[in-house]
Amino acid sequence: MAFEASADKTEEAHHFLLLMRVAELPPDDGGVPVRLQGEAAFRFVFSAFLGATRALLYLLQEEGTRLPGFTRWYVTARERFMRGEFATFFGDRREFRLIFPNYMLDVRMAPPELPPPRIGPASPVQLPVVDVMDHLGQVRFEDRPDRAATELCARYLQQMVQLVDQARQLAS
Repeated sequence: MAFEASADKTEEAHHFLLLMRVAELPPDDGGVPVRLQGEAAFRFVFSAFLGATRALLYLLQEEGTRLPGFTRWYVTARERFMRGEFATFFGDRREFRLIFPNYMLDVRMAPPELPPPRIGPASPVQLPVVDVMDHLGQVRFEDRPDRAATELCARYLQQMVQLVDQARQLAS
């Protein structure tokens, strides 16, 4: 199947989007490990999301170079994509100011009487199911406070998935 690496990169970005949503859950919501919640966790996963989505455009171009007619299609499709609302917002931007609600600033620490943790392999973690359709999102961008950051990221990723799907149709 053509553009497998690009499709895989969209799955990677989707994984990070889900982890951003997990980071936003209230602290007592269903046994989510503390290291996966809060401001720092959100920032780290948001950075990984941006890295995956930026790499996708380069990967898509690389995978299509041997496909007849791809370059002509890609130049037009990429230009149209980059003029879109979400690509314009995310684009090659390097700095984002995030607004966190109060509860996300309060990161719980382990009680001091516990012995220090041993370094070893992490146990498997069962992440909670996050209903993406019913998730309002708590974190906002300073320059886009009208919508949740995760909603904007999801819409950006959705447009990238459409771009990959179009490239795949070109290959078939």
